[in-house]
Amino acid sequence: MLNPGLCLGCGISIKSSRYFCRHCDQSLARVTNPCRACGQPNPVTGELCPACLHKPPPWQAMIAPLVYQDATRRLVHQLKFSENTPLAEALVQHLISAYQLRPVQVLLPVPLHRSRLLERGFNQSLEIADALSRRLQIPLDPHSLQRIRATDAQSGLSLNQRQQNLAKAFDYQPRQAYRAVAIVDDVITSGSTMTEICKLLRRQGIEHIEAWSLARALANR
Repeated sequence: MLNPGLCLGCGISIKSSRYFCRHCDQSLARVTNPCRACGQPNPVTGELCPACLHKPPPWQAMIAPLVYQDATRRLVHQLKFSENTPLAEALVQHLISAYQLRPVQVLLPVPLHRSRLLERGFNQSLEIADALSRRLQIPLDPHSLQRIRATDAQSGLSLNQRQQNLAKAFDYQPRQAYRAVAIVDDVITSGSTMTEICKLLRRQGIEHIEAWSLARALANR
């Protein structure tokens, strides 16, 4: 386990068994009463929010414990764009604390296209999935799911544009048959990436799909 000795948020000295000081840890806002299906705050009692009861998403469950704003956004950007990979190990503790044992056979990280991977040098979703795999003892498969078409950045696009941008961007060639998987990403915003991958996996016969992420962008409802 990573023992930095310094807070990964502000750099002050901390106990070596922790990743963040108390102030930085408290600045990471958690999603309150999340809907089990979409990860958004649930305004009613029960596992599912009214929107998901009316129109369920293409996955069975979502774990995305942190709100994608302020300190969380800054730390995720450091992981994603500054190759601060120790943050993957630090931030997954929040996902693990929200984890409930479910029949998931394998973790599938959202892949980067070859050109983006060469440009960035690493895949942040793979770093997150690797940390989760080691901590939860769930196998990791970084090869079966591939991004076969380079796409524009999703930020700044409308929902319809995001969906068009991701159409036929992925391929799935499993080395063994899976029936229950968790797709791992850094942030879930509109859910377009997860939706496109889910459609592909459904066509391949996967019955149970979960979406796991460090953070969730909150929707205006």
